[in-house]
Amino acid sequence: MACAGKHLIVEVWGCKGEFLDSPKKVEEMLKESVDVSGATLVDIKTHKFNPQGLSAVALLNESFMSIHSWPEIGYAAIDIYTSAPHVDLEKVIPVVKKYLKPKKIQVLNLRRGEITK
Repeated sequence: MACAGKHLIVEVWGCKGEFLDSPKKVEEMLKESVDVSGATLVDIKTHKFNPQGLSAVALLNESFMSIHSWPEIGYAAIDIYTSAPHVDLEKVIPVVKKYLKPKKIQVLNLRRGEITK
């Protein structure tokens, strides 16, 4: 069966709060994630919350990657979606582990818009 897109939902716990609260470091992680996946970066936007936490979105030619962080509890929610068959979402997981060094990670791999013929 074909599908309209692939979607990885990644949850990480036990990460260092300093990293999760740094727009610069999160942006570095997103750029490397885009590179290793084979996607094409259009732009990255980050928003820092007060007193802590951030959201960042990497807009791709092939869709998006996003992260929302809660540094105070060492947690982040990451979403990666693409409709392009050449983008390898699984290659992003080692990059996330390298940067965030989570104590626990959960990955949900979804096929979106299953097409039956």
